[in-house]
Amino acid sequence: MAAKDAYHDAIDSGDADTASTAALGLGALLVLGGDVQGAKDAFQKAIDSGSADAAPMAAIGLGELLADEGDVQGAKDAFQTAIDSGRPNAALAAAAGLGMLTDQGA
Repeated sequence: MAAKDAYHDAIDSGDADTASTAALGLGALLVLGGDVQGAKDAFQKAIDSGSADAAPMAAIGLGELLADEGDVQGAKDAFQTAIDSGRPNAALAAAAGLGMLTDQGA
């Protein structure tokens, strides 16, 4: 798959901003392809990068995956990471994710 290879090349580029954004994009691509573990790994790589932009969005993606798998605490932790980022859009989306978990009794 050309897109997947391009994301891997960007992740391996050595440029921190490019790598974190590519890891986020790869995670989203892998979700669409049904590779849940690969997506979780890619999102975690973006989170671990500490990127002010990619990390909070990756935390939301990870939170959504973990919630779908029934890992409520993991999802809460991931959403909280996005909230703690201080990025308004990410914090709002993560708060909504936490709200959905709460609404489901989790």
